[in-house]
Amino acid sequence: MTANIDSSAPQAEADTILATLVERARAMIPVLRERAPEAEENRRLHYETHRQFFDAGFYRIFQPKRYGGYELDFSALIDINAEIGRGCGSAAWIFANLAGQSWINGMKDLQAQDDVWGENPDALICASFPGPGATAKKVDGGYVADGTWIFSSGVDFADWNNLQLFIRAEGKPPEHRFALIPKSDYEIVDDWFVSGLAATGSRSVVVKEVFIPEHRAISAAQVVGGPTPGSAVNPSPIYKLPLFSIGNKQFSSAALGIALGALELTEADIISRRSVAGVKLAEQQTVQLRIAEASAELQAAQLLLESDCRESTAVAMAAATPTAEERARWRRNNAYAGKLCVQAVERLFPLAGGRGLGFALPFQRAFRDVHAATSQGSMPWDVQAVFYGQSRFELALDDPRIFPDKKPAEK
Repeated sequence: MTANIDSSAPQAEADTILATLVERARAMIPVLRERAPEAEENRRLHYETHRQFFDAGFYRIFQPKRYGGYELDFSALIDINAEIGRGCGSAAWIFANLAGQSWINGMKDLQAQDDVWGENPDALICASFPGPGATAKKVDGGYVADGTWIFSSGVDFADWNNLQLFIRAEGKPPEHRFALIPKSDYEIVDDWFVSGLAATGSRSVVVKEVFIPEHRAISAAQVVGGPTPGSAVNPSPIYKLPLFSIGNKQFSSAALGIALGALELTEADIISRRSVAGVKLAEQQTVQLRIAEASAELQAAQLLLESDCRESTAVAMAAATPTAEERARWRRNNAYAGKLCVQAVERLFPLAGGRGLGFALPFQRAFRDVHAATSQGSMPWDVQAVFYGQSRFELALDDPRIFPDKKPAEK
């Protein structure tokens, strides 16, 4: 069981709960850094790290209170991951993905929530994306999924998997759904061999003609902002936030933590170093300039993410539906925050010198991890910039998961 936090506390005490969680995350930075090389080599997070996250209460930040969760504001993810990512980017990625899936399940039908947490309130959920050849079809009472689903971050620790289904209908864009299956319904494939975020163990899963009841699925059209099936029983505004415009903070928050860690490691390294001429590197203006620019980029990134969380929460609390421009802007800000994180790490890279090429160097790991984090589908800046530009000029918008109320662009 999670230790020493009262999950029944009123909203007024949420800041205290969050402060406790952030302090616990900060205290773990040294051990996360110590474990990171072995975790990367093993291509999966150390089980003890997961156990400490569980005991600290990190995974409960978005779980409904009815099952012992905290229902914190979405910005809690950014605050906690800014600390976890300093120690280990893969650990930050796993935390964000598992916590994020609890949030999505809190938006689902009450029966889906009870299926997961009714008998086991400690149950965790991961998610996965359909791989080549994977199929999903609508049948009476639900769906049938068959094939291989990929990028299943946190699968080592999850009890359920939220498969992303794309249900095809003639003449219409595929309908996107998240649909739950228990771990007894899939087989894990050891195929995670990557250069960045290697310790996430984001392996594939194989499902064979698995039936998924309708109540365990939720459509993208139901989570664009406003009431959801789950918000009828979970009144917190987080269950009314737009999934595909705010949920991608789980990726950018990991990138932010990674980049903050890279800056911290660089500063610590610079203090102890001299040039070949014997000049202290910390006294060189070019070094000072790079540190200043990188720190400003990361502060700007964090402020963008926090601003989106505040604004979207205010919209949800007002029982309003976010506009297409707001949804596009929140995605724009998220991608730009990721871009700033990459810029900051790349700006610092020359300060590592030739040693920065060493595969086992912590900065080198951060360099690879921040690029991996920002390669996630919602993170590329050019794609989200175009969406935002389309929304500003009231043009047709192309992604029905984000803009179901807009006509797709003509081809």
